[in-house]
Amino acid sequence: MKTQSKWLRVLCLGLAALMWPGLVLACPLCNEGIQEDPSLPMAYQASILFMLAMPFTVLGGLAGLIVYKFRQHARMVPAVIMPGSAVTPPAESPAERGLRV
Repeated sequence: MKTQSKWLRVLCLGLAALMWPGLVLACPLCNEGIQEDPSLPMAYQASILFMLAMPFTVLGGLAGLIVYKFRQHARMVPAVIMPGSAVTPPAESPAERGLRV
């Protein structure tokens, strides 16, 4: 019963919006600005796209920095060698690998 009343409310609001399109127009400032300058809608669209892209750009940059630092650390840290294995440790010193001693 609750879902039916919810859908009935949504339907009534949708019909009201179709009957009075002035109710669902943009804010008065945006509406007047669009009527005065025909290039303004493209400017609004570009600014909205930039704002939408910003979180992805920042998070992508941080993720790339984290991956870069992990890879840089993996290059600097020597591989762990198990005692008794056939692998011999590298002959270079920590200073030759770029680590501070």
